[in-house]
Amino acid sequence: MKLITGIEISGFRSIREACLKDIGNFSTLAGVNNSGKSNYLRALNLFFNGEVEPQFGFNINKDYYRPDASKQKKKKRIRIKINFSLPSNFNFRKGLKEVETLLKPSGSSSFSITKEWIKEFPSPNVYLNDQIDPLDLESRHKVEQFLSLISLRYIPNRVLPIDIIKKEHQALRDVLIRRVSRQRPATDNSIFKKISDTSQRLILSLYKHLKETVPDIEDIKLSTPSSLSDMIFAFGYKLKEKGIEFEDDVQGSGIQSLLMLDTLYLIDQDYFQQFGWKQASIWVIEEPESSLHCSLEASVASFLSTIANEKNSRLQIISTTHSEMIIQHSDKCYLIEKSLNGSGSSSEEISDILEKTSRLGVTSWTHPLLRFPLSPLILVEGKQDHGFLVKAFEILNPRALSKIQLSYLEKISLSESGETGGAEALAKYIKNNVKVIKNRSLKYPVITIFDWDVASKVTDVKKYFSTNDPFKAFAWSESNANPRLGREFHGFERFLEDRIIEEVRSRNPNIVFQNADGKYTVPKEHYSVFKSLVQEIILNNLLDSDIVYATNFLNSIITEALGTI
Repeated sequence: MKLITGIEISGFRSIREACLKDIGNFSTLAGVNNSGKSNYLRALNLFFNGEVEPQFGFNINKDYYRPDASKQKKKKRIRIKINFSLPSNFNFRKGLKEVETLLKPSGSSSFSITKEWIKEFPSPNVYLNDQIDPLDLESRHKVEQFLSLISLRYIPNRVLPIDIIKKEHQALRDVLIRRVSRQRPATDNSIFKKISDTSQRLILSLYKHLKETVPDIEDIKLSTPSSLSDMIFAFGYKLKEKGIEFEDDVQGSGIQSLLMLDTLYLIDQDYFQQFGWKQASIWVIEEPESSLHCSLEASVASFLSTIANEKNSRLQIISTTHSEMIIQHSDKCYLIEKSLNGSGSSSEEISDILEKTSRLGVTSWTHPLLRFPLSPLILVEGKQDHGFLVKAFEILNPRALSKIQLSYLEKISLSESGETGGAEALAKYIKNNVKVIKNRSLKYPVITIFDWDVASKVTDVKKYFSTNDPFKAFAWSESNANPRLGREFHGFERFLEDRIIEEVRSRNPNIVFQNADGKYTVPKEHYSVFKSLVQEIILNNLLDSDIVYATNFLNSIITEALGTI
């Protein structure tokens, strides 16, 4: 979910002036220790919850920009501006029409809210959009009503995960009681069994996720009351290993971290389903990879990406990290660096961020083909193929995008010689990296896709591998192409529906022509312009009906990629 789209911070701790733009569903802040990463999360916590860290209040003398804090004549002023863009599933409950009208006077779903703390005043001024004057008390109350629709969870890395779980016992108990109360009334003798059975259904997805990640765990269940004397009970988990049950607080910190994230997600999901006033949750997490070995780290990275990118998700995640794995699974990453002007950020392609963090010693360098060891990697010939596949996968199987890595040479800096794509470059790269590919797990292969007009490249690259190697190669089948598009339509463009071709014609009638037999043609000298227009249309508005000729092939690719997962 993309609810927060931008953050601007001024005069807070190590941050003199900083801006994070185009925040994604799952965004990461990477950088060396003491670069100021966590101060971005603390600023968000101050904005939403009025405290810098859980149980630590706000003190402008302490939390003002440090280099200027001792300057007597400098007026202490902290400003935090949040840009919002409300998703379609964000609803204002009955009674908040005036709030919605204040924030969206023209119906636009995008607006900004700024809070400004000044030393002389006990509470912050609040501004809407770019207004110069602060809001009056009535309008400010309406803004706070809007913010109350959003819960922000700040998860620092200096607390034990089990402590956070225990803190949420009441919320988890409430979830269970709500579910039990929806069932048919029970006698006193059966109520405890009902509570026990419901608790197991409640944590079924949690159990599956934990079992998948830690196979040694045989079972997991919630501690529930078994008699009237236990009715005022505190929840806890019991995990079974080698036939013996252990309490959650004796588990390793890695298992506790998984339990914590799964539990918070379970609670938030149920809250959204049962109540209408909470519309979204923002998680700000400090270094979720802490205390995790590599495979658990990968599992947590995948889990965070999945829950943030699910269809109709109401969860957005912003995390600090030193982990290459966490960065790879995020859809937006910012490099946080300290300078004479305080902690600042830069946003680039994730591949570039990874290279920079490797040089800084934040992460360790990994060969590009091994950067996503727990995700199938699909490589296509170029940027336009990649754009089409991403949009098509969003239509066919959105969840696949959180489990599969789609890329091309230029995007992940695979080509050492500077080549930007094409079948020849891709085949050459595969040949030069056979040993690297063979180091991947069979469960997570490299899959290459070639255009229909270079199908022979499939045979060329497959000869370097056996059937037991983690490598597969495919080409678009000419027999499935749109019959009205001839051989002058190269690559995936030959599998597009007529609507897109007609849209190109409407934009530039001198590029595509239609013959008397209904078939389309494009002069060779105009093909590059045709491809550019097609890419623009695809990225802005690809419809289900536009991929009817491509559906079978792409579904088969998804099946090949996910079949062993």
